[in-house]
Amino acid sequence: MDTPTVEKPAATLLYVEDDHLTQELVIRILRRRFPQINIVMAGNGKDGFELYTTHHPEIVVTDIRMPMVDGIKMAKKIKKLDKDAQIIVLTASDETNNILEAIDIGINNYVLKPINVQKLIRAIELCLDRISIREQLKQKEEYISRMAYYDHLTGLPNRQLFNEFFHKALAHASRNKLLLAVFFIDLDGFKKINDTLGHSTGDHLLKAVAERLKECCSREQDTVARWGGDEFIILLTDLEVPQEATRVAQKINEAFLQPLALLNHNLTISISIGISLFPDNGMDAETLIKHADAAMYCAKNKSQQMGNKGRLNSLE
Repeated sequence: MDTPTVEKPAATLLYVEDDHLTQELVIRILRRRFPQINIVMAGNGKDGFELYTTHHPEIVVTDIRMPMVDGIKMAKKIKKLDKDAQIIVLTASDETNNILEAIDIGINNYVLKPINVQKLIRAIELCLDRISIREQLKQKEEYISRMAYYDHLTGLPNRQLFNEFFHKALAHASRNKLLLAVFFIDLDGFKKINDTLGHSTGDHLLKAVAERLKECCSREQDTVARWGGDEFIILLTDLEVPQEATRVAQKINEAFLQPLALLNHNLTISISIGISLFPDNGMDAETLIKHADAAMYCAKNKSQQMGNKGRLNSLE
């Protein structure tokens, strides 16, 4: 009775073989047991290596004795390109020296001829398992990196990543004699929203604010980040005149005159923006952020003195 097909991650497999009978047998095995694998074929090591550089397959199955370039020479070239390449060699039992050479260059999967079907299947399964483990580790590393550099609530860069961007942008602006602007933004009346409608609504509001800020700062070189709490920070680079920053600030202010739709509420909230410019207001990141923060508090105090406090409209 046939062994049930085991579901494995999709992959591309390069099969290099010059013997047509063996090729037909192996292809039949592969297509029957691993239908999710994409197969590319070559009849010699030279063509096999060219296909490898074109398709970048996760798995290589190759005979050793072949014309033009044999399987071991091809495997060496592949290993130079990718030390983690999963290579299975098919070899006759009398080719001991070739087996030892294969092991020496980092190939730890080999199947003796005449081909043992179960051993070939197991070798491919081991390769797929290694690929799956590598992918899981990669995803874990990406997740850890994201947690370290991005705000988990809004998905914006966090303070650490913003500072890295900022220092690079300052060096670029200094070299090319360009202006850049820092916006420090605070939501007016955010505590009132949390206290009145709950922290869940507050979280949804922060996410909506993040999206609206990104819409207002849509250039590739613009950076919108969450500084912490209800504070956001924006970096505008490659500016030619200060008025460009003023126009963006006006655009942001106008955007927040429109309600933010979230959950069962339409909320209109005002914001306070403080702006600092490089090089007029400072030459380093710390000074520019400090001045933008101070300017933001001046704007907030002026707004409160004029009675323009944070607004809250709740429509059930």
